[in-house]
Amino acid sequence: MTAQISCVIAEEKTTIHLSIMLKKDNVLIFSFLVLVIGGCTSPTKEGKLRFETVSSSVYSPSEDYRQSLSQWKIYYQHCTNERLFPDAFYLQLQDKVYIGSINNGQGIDINKGIILLDTSRHFENVFKLLSIQNAFNCYDTMDLVGNLKTSLYNQVIEELSSSSEYKTLATVIDSANMKVRINTLYTIRLIAEKLIDLFNTTKDTSLIHFKDLLLQPGNVLLTQTVEMLGFTADFRLKVELSSTEQQLLTKGVYFNLNGSNDNASLILLANKNLRIQLSKRYTILGQFLQLRSE
Repeated sequence: MTAQISCVIAEEKTTIHLSIMLKKDNVLIFSFLVLVIGGCTSPTKEGKLRFETVSSSVYSPSEDYRQSLSQWKIYYQHCTNERLFPDAFYLQLQDKVYIGSINNGQGIDINKGIILLDTSRHFENVFKLLSIQNAFNCYDTMDLVGNLKTSLYNQVIEELSSSSEYKTLATVIDSANMKVRINTLYTIRLIAEKLIDLFNTTKDTSLIHFKDLLLQPGNVLLTQTVEMLGFTADFRLKVELSSTEQQLLTKGVYFNLNGSNDNASLILLANKNLRIQLSKRYTILGQFLQLRSE
């Protein structure tokens, strides 16, 4: 996930252009414009640090995006019995974006448990910065509005196509009556106050560089995410499988995804529908904060 911001100074207002690049099929580029009073700020002399939430209202590129975000909010509340955190952005299905990522084209990618912040090589320092807010098993069917159907279907096709044993199934599943259930949702938050405390006391050069990147105009930090741990999808088949394939899939089969520890399962149901379950982590919703120095 990358983003770039440029400022153009006018007499009374500044145009900030933010492009967020997210995975959708291959790559999809979103952009939006924000008008603010004043001029572009250059990196300021360091003062008191604080984080400011990036408003989700500045980004609403299409009706598909709005419908998908709305459906995720509804599903999240139904599954967890809690309201989604404010100013959430819909990130689609991101399997290489993690909490702690800097949203900038040239920024360092912390990712995977914000390893960069573990400067003393004591893992407890990392966990002090992260908070698991909740975790719930869902298993309810999701309404596939907006681009949800396309993105989930494409993920299934991608994983089936990469399997040497079962890639032919990618050509015979019918998406017309696709049904999807989410396995597990969990929410992780980076504790911004503790990160600021760390910035205020650290002498570690990597952390100082990280802080300097965040203070650059336009750079924002992914600090809260909703993660999806797998989903299950049921499909009708366009053709009847061979008797050998039916016998094999009726028992159920498992395979690894792209040589990783993630895996998938396939089973042919009694109604002859094919069920595939992808056990894989995806980041789907996120909140961004911008570091300020006063």
